[in-house]
Amino acid sequence: MNVKFLKAGNGDCIIIHNNNKNILIDGGNDSKYLREEINKIYINGEKIDLLVITHHDDDHIKGIIDILEEVEKGTYGNKSEFIKQVIFNSPRLFLNKIVPNEEKLLSYKQAHRVEELLISIDQKNWKIVTNESDPIVLDNLKLEILSPISEDIDKYSNNTGAYLSTDYKSDWDSPMRFLDSYINDDSQDKSLFNKNSVVLKLNCDDKKILLTGDVTPARLEKIVEDLVVKNNGEPVEFDYIKMPHHGSYRSISKKIIENLKCFNYIISTNSKKYNLPNKRALLKILKYSNRSNKEKINFLFNYEEALQSLEITQKELKDYNFTLTKNNVSNGFSI
Repeated sequence: MNVKFLKAGNGDCIIIHNNNKNILIDGGNDSKYLREEINKIYINGEKIDLLVITHHDDDHIKGIIDILEEVEKGTYGNKSEFIKQVIFNSPRLFLNKIVPNEEKLLSYKQAHRVEELLISIDQKNWKIVTNESDPIVLDNLKLEILSPISEDIDKYSNNTGAYLSTDYKSDWDSPMRFLDSYINDDSQDKSLFNKNSVVLKLNCDDKKILLTGDVTPARLEKIVEDLVVKNNGEPVEFDYIKMPHHGSYRSISKKIIENLKCFNYIISTNSKKYNLPNKRALLKILKYSNRSNKEKINFLFNYEEALQSLEITQKELKDYNFTLTKNNVSNGFSI
């Protein structure tokens, strides 16, 4: 299995290759490298076996529109066959009606465009999912859907507008020792929009990866609590966790971190919007992680620019016992 967290602007774009099968999760808002990867899939005679759109926000959906438009034009052969299955909790599906294409509704115009394209390419295997949906199995790879829940989808179906939640405060130029005393969970993302983000647990052979989308901390706390119960009350281990909402301080909490055991956190953003990632988000993980004094936490970046924006010193790396790793391939981070 190979998982690539592609450079895709300030958003998420994840491609999973396994046994000649391909899963695409989100498309970011810059599709340059995504297009290259999709071209390789087509040249190799393969398909997109599963497309997942975690939620209809610009930095997750714009690149998907670019690819679907190519599919519609026949760039990848028969337009109804190149994408085998789609998961998209679309307004058209969960409202059972067409959402007005109004410009004031965040990314609804883009969601509407995706709906039109999926209909145009005759995508019959398109569905919504909740935490009660069956896992998706492709050979030795299993995707478990951990979120959203039906109740939240129902609430969101009556929502008239949704906007990104961030405090817009940059902490890049503040020393970690100064920020340390201000680490708390007083300010949390509570937006219904992000609460409905699809959260996935990826299992393949002996690897476990948690893909969090932009999920809110309250919802992620409940997801992790349920996993802890299934794990006999012990913290749940993951090989990798994609940090929610591109490393936002308001999207991670002490309770989440304490119930997990992971040493590798992936941050997906070019850092050019909303002052993300927040240095305080990294500090939360460093302070509350289940680890011994000798175990390092590794933060992995798909853009070197985001790593550099944090202005972390060598002394801080040593004092807090962590590493920063820039993209290990030209088009992002590959594991």
